[in-house]
Amino acid sequence: MCQNGFALKLCLIILMILSGIEAIAQEASPKDRHLLLSVFNSGTQLPGNFITLPIHPGVSAGIEFAHNRSTVNRWFQTAKLGMLYHQYSQTAVQLYSEGGYRRSVWRGLSAELRIGLGYLHSFTDVPIFKLNPEGTYRQVSKFGRPQFMAGGALGVGYTFRKAAHPWRLQLDYQFYVQTPFINEYVPLLPVNVVHVGGAIPLSVFKKHKAANN
Repeated sequence: MCQNGFALKLCLIILMILSGIEAIAQEASPKDRHLLLSVFNSGTQLPGNFITLPIHPGVSAGIEFAHNRSTVNRWFQTAKLGMLYHQYSQTAVQLYSEGGYRRSVWRGLSAELRIGLGYLHSFTDVPIFKLNPEGTYRQVSKFGRPQFMAGGALGVGYTFRKAAHPWRLQLDYQFYVQTPFINEYVPLLPVNVVHVGGAIPLSVFKKHKAANN
């Protein structure tokens, strides 16, 4: 994965992201960390297209760490791993981090903004062949291509505050660019994503582990 210059830069970005996340995780208490889970639909269109057809499904999981203790104005960091399938185009694995701000609006309702970047590894959904100097064709590697992703997201959520461990239902609209996609004519691929998911406090698992012991 890190055999060329571009891939090496992406690997360095990943290491910096993971180092920053580790530092945040060490400072945050279990109740300020959440497990993030979502299913999503993606479409290769410019921003503003919330519903895209046909469905191109994906799933993501990650961790959210709080930068502060306020439940009204919260600054936080995420680390996410995702996978999406776009028929006739690609299957992609994502590893990225987001910095965000969440504002509690009214009785459990909240709104947030996130900005993120990270690594994306894509596998083409159709065979690709390259012309050799002698006039013959050879199939390009099936191990995919390292790429870069950067973008942002808007989200609304509802926290079930009366639960023993308050958890959050979340609806997000995400837009990011994937690059380099095809250098010759589509270097930047715009992607719209709609996520439906939730956030579960990690303190839930701490309690269960203590009870089992």
